[in-house]
Amino acid sequence: MNKAVQLENEADSSKQQGENGFQNEETRNVSISFFIYRLIAYADARRSIAAFIFILLIVIICDNLFNNFLFDHYVRIVETLSGVQPGGFAELDIGFAPEVWQALLGMVLGTLILVISIASQSIPKLIDFYMKDIRSLLYIWFLIISGGHALIIKIYGEIGLLREPSRVFNTHFLLSICSIIAFPYIFYILRYTKPTNIIDRIYKENMKKIRSLTSKRSHSLAHINEVVEQQQYGMFESLNQLDDILEFIDFKEVKADIISDMSRTIQNYILLKPEIHNDFFKVSPKVRTDISFKTMVGQFEEMERNQSLYELKCFRLLSNNYIKLMEQGEFDLSSMITGELVKIGLKAIESGDDNLVELVIIRFNTFFRMAFKHAIGSNEARNIYNLSFFYGQFITHLVEHKKVDQVKQSFGYLRFYGVEIAKAFPKVPSVYFDVAVIAFEMKKLLELIHHAKWEKEIQKTLLNEILQVDNPPDFNKEDLDQGIQINNVVRNIQYGLALFYLNEGVEDFVEMIAKDILDDLDYLGESTFYRVLGMTEGLMRFAGPTFWEDTDRGNVNIFFTPYKDQIDGFKKLLYELVEIHLRNQTTKKYQLKDTEMDLLWEMSRKTKENEVEQISLNSENFESILSELENIDDTRLDALISLRGKLNFHSENPLLVVTNSRQIAIGTKLQIYGTNLGQESRSEFIAEVHSNTPNFLFIKMTGSKKIAEIEKLNSLIIRFRPLRQKKIYQFQAESQGQGTNGLLRIAHSAFIKILEEL
Repeated sequence: MNKAVQLENEADSSKQQGENGFQNEETRNVSISFFIYRLIAYADARRSIAAFIFILLIVIICDNLFNNFLFDHYVRIVETLSGVQPGGFAELDIGFAPEVWQALLGMVLGTLILVISIASQSIPKLIDFYMKDIRSLLYIWFLIISGGHALIIKIYGEIGLLREPSRVFNTHFLLSICSIIAFPYIFYILRYTKPTNIIDRIYKENMKKIRSLTSKRSHSLAHINEVVEQQQYGMFESLNQLDDILEFIDFKEVKADIISDMSRTIQNYILLKPEIHNDFFKVSPKVRTDISFKTMVGQFEEMERNQSLYELKCFRLLSNNYIKLMEQGEFDLSSMITGELVKIGLKAIESGDDNLVELVIIRFNTFFRMAFKHAIGSNEARNIYNLSFFYGQFITHLVEHKKVDQVKQSFGYLRFYGVEIAKAFPKVPSVYFDVAVIAFEMKKLLELIHHAKWEKEIQKTLLNEILQVDNPPDFNKEDLDQGIQINNVVRNIQYGLALFYLNEGVEDFVEMIAKDILDDLDYLGESTFYRVLGMTEGLMRFAGPTFWEDTDRGNVNIFFTPYKDQIDGFKKLLYELVEIHLRNQTTKKYQLKDTEMDLLWEMSRKTKENEVEQISLNSENFESILSELENIDDTRLDALISLRGKLNFHSENPLLVVTNSRQIAIGTKLQIYGTNLGQESRSEFIAEVHSNTPNFLFIKMTGSKKIAEIEKLNSLIIRFRPLRQKKIYQFQAESQGQGTNGLLRIAHSAFIKILEEL
């Protein structure tokens, strides 16, 4: 038992020693890596000194090797090749060497100073770039040290200390090498100071820094804050350098290269990001004080959590330049930024980085707000026009990768900005077409989603977004009333989408669009609504796939539809819904029965405007249509009488339709018919309206004895023809006896029908 315990203790002790040994070895490796890192960083920060020391050592070593081992061999070779007698080498004249060195140094350094000085005026920090170029530093120090070597040899000769091998080495080798390299180096400097080459160097250097983050050495040093801070600063500094050049440079091609390199940098970074140690994403003090992040106080924790500090830096710079380029009128470059954002977004989608995808969406929304503000201030719509296209491209990538939530989110944002732009139309007419462009991008996406067979409820939700883009209506009814032809651009896009769904057999989506179009009916009125639909139908029928003018996006006609054969079917459905809507609306408004509504609808189709409102609100129009009605049987007459009453068509003007006896004008001739109970014969009397009060109709008979006869009758049928009218009206009434004025009182009737037309 004791032996077993002893063995177990020994095993634990060995295990612990092994773990301690492993930890110690790991610590040593980290220490070595950190030492190497500090050494490289020190040398990199002092490249000029390092280059000087390196060239100095090379020259000294080569001088001594030539003096001790190679000089005699070289002399024999030269004497052999030159044909001089042995020992004649000393007679060769190399006294020209100092002048050549002076000329060479003056040419190279003078050219260098001139080129760098001129180029630095358009390229900020060019001198800093040059001082870090190791090729230039090596050659310049080689030139200077070699020249100094010649000077030292000359001084030695003047004091009597001849060192013939060094003199030969300087003149034959150092001077020859420097002279041969001089002209290629001048060409190198000329190419070096070319802006595109500077930009390419910055890009490659930055990519080298990013790739180094994936190395084992970087992973082992990631816990050291100093190392991480320097790595972050170096990467940020490269982006700042590109941004500075973009600010100062005037050439459009160079600006395009900078934008492209910024985009390529962030795209490559996204691909390498999973291989970078998590400690790298901690926000260091230098990052907190970076010019792009000074206003982001309180957001650093979120940046660390999402590991998005480098992406946000790049987005900040792109946003700033987007504004600058818009204000400078360089719309192609500002659009290029949004195009590069699409590429970044695609990389984010492919990498599965949902946090970065959200940042891309936010950036697109930010660009929309910037473009919208610029459009309002300058009445310039091109930036929104191009931005809508690229935003649509990005959402297309989301659709292709089935990012449902992000697609819903983006659709909502497009709808929001579409409505905002529509509201600004009265003040900024140039943005009118941008609303249609937004709707067009949504239409393309909906077609793509339908072909991808997404769930119907999702499609319905997204369809509802495009149906809200035109709220509020983007035109005024007064424009049409004044004969101004308007183009309801959003409705045109929605109309084309309805034709697509109709072709695909998705009838419920077609009905959704049709019902949404009906919203314009209440706003415009029936006749105007039909006119607008007619314009839309004409556009759909005759629009071709290309526009007759060129735009920033080519000449694609956003109003073109390949489903022209579906126009008649959709038109029929739309008109049926219009009739149902108007019938329901009018029936509810006036509390009409079916027969009454049918009669009113029939009469409205005979109006010039072909509009229910024009006849239901205008008694003159109503009266004028009566003569065109057919089959006026008792049922239709009763419906007509009732309809008049519900429409409240009352007037004392005999030219207008009367609805009750209170409206009978004084002086109207009356024909009175009546029968006694149990008698078949009917009595007939002639009378004239003498007075019409709220209580009774007072009539004057042609003879005084007639009043007594009428009073004996059970019921009266009264007919009359209003002055200057060709209609005979009839109503039933009861006698109320003779009044104090000697006139016969007749009770008012609320029901009058048209008996005949003359």
